[in-house]
Amino acid sequence: MSFIKGVLLMCVLVLAGCTSIDVSKLDASHEVYHVCIKDNPDVVVGNFLGVVQNGFMRHGITTEVYTGDRPPYCEYHMTYTALKTWDMATYMHHAELRLFRENAQVGYAEYHLNGKGGLKLNKWAGVDSKMDPVIDRLLSDYTPEMVDTFREAIPRKGEMADKSLSPTSSESDLTRQLRQLKDWFDEGLINQEEYDAERSELLGS
Repeated sequence: MSFIKGVLLMCVLVLAGCTSIDVSKLDASHEVYHVCIKDNPDVVVGNFLGVVQNGFMRHGITTEVYTGDRPPYCEYHMTYTALKTWDMATYMHHAELRLFRENAQVGYAEYHLNGKGGLKLNKWAGVDSKMDPVIDRLLSDYTPEMVDTFREAIPRKGEMADKSLSPTSSESDLTRQLRQLKDWFDEGLINQEEYDAERSELLGS
């Protein structure tokens, strides 16, 4: 009888180690090509942020990490958390990604090891092997080619009648203009001094 109980307990522990993935994918209608990521100093899972950024780049979406207040040109931004535990060695057992457009959540992804992995040996797998499938599901509507078309649709500096950006009273227009300005700077179309001057002018207006 004790042997049977032991077998049953073993089965329960193995089943408790199942992986749970919950994803609300980012819809392609948002036409995302760049995401700002809020740094979370509480996350101590090694290379977690690097794996996430590589995952987004795999789908053609560039990222940048910021601390403090969110930059005004960051229309799409993301928060994250990741937890680790110990069983002969440390490993990640839970992680969440939350994508926002301004203040509205537009995407969500969660990785979770039920029972912290139980007796499953893959609980010690690397962060990339755990998070890559999660990120791919989150961004399943996005390909590098598609994201390039989103990026190319943005008016470039040379296409403007005037180098300066016309100030508007619309918050959405201001956000769009700040994003355009950041794109020009990232692509080397304007230097740091020009970027700072144009940005100050826009925010001052």
